Amino acid sequence: ILDAATGLFLCLGFDATSCDQVVAQAGAGKASLYARYANKEELFAAVVRRMVDRTLLPSSDVPWHLPLPERLHAVGLKLLSHALSFEAVALMRVVVTTAHRMPELARLTDRIGRDGGVRWVAMAIAGKDAMPEAIDRAAVVAGKFIDLVFVPHQMRALIGDDLENLEAEAPRRIDDAIDLLAKAGWLAS
Repeated sequence: ILDAATGLFLCLGFDATSCDQVVAQAGAGKASLYARYANKEELFAAVVRRMVDRTLLPSSDVPWHLPLPERLHAVGLKLLSHALSFEAVALMRVVVTTAHRMPELARLTDRIGRDGGVRWVAMAIAGKDAMPEAIDRAAVVAGKFIDLVFVPHQMRALIGDDLENLEAEAPRRIDDAIDLLAKAGWLAS
C-alpha cells in the first residue's frame, strides 16, 4: 500500500491521488488500507515519514583525508546531488503543496532534512575526532553553508529548473559558499 501510495503521490500529487487509486495500484482492498490509515492524510503522512527515513539524507561518510575546503566541497556535492534527486524534489513539491493542510508534517520534513544536512556538514567542519560540543559549535557555520548552497538550489528545483543544469552549477555554488565563509572568518583550514 505504501509503495503504491508513494508512486501516486509523487507523480500525481496529493489532491489528484485517491485512496481508490492506491488500493487499485496496490492490488489490495479498501479494508486493508483503512485498517492501517484512517484517511488519505494519514496515508500521506506515512508515505512522507517513510521517504524521509529512507531517502532524505545520503550516508554520512566524510572524506577525512582531505583538507577542510575540499572536504566541505565533497560533502556539499554529495548532499546537493541527493537533494536534487527526482525523489527528493518530488517529495518536497508534494509536501510544499500540502503544507497548508498539514503544516506539522511539512515542518517535520524540513527539520529532519535540514538538521541531518547541517549535522553532516558540521561534522565535516569540526574534524574527524571532534567532540560533540565542537560539532554543535560548527553547526552554526554549517547552517550558513546550507542556506548559501541548498536553499537557492532546492527552490530552483522546486519551481522546475532543469536538474542537470542545477547539478552542473553545484560545484561553483559550493566553492562560492566556501570562499564566502572563509573570507568572513567562519572557516579555519
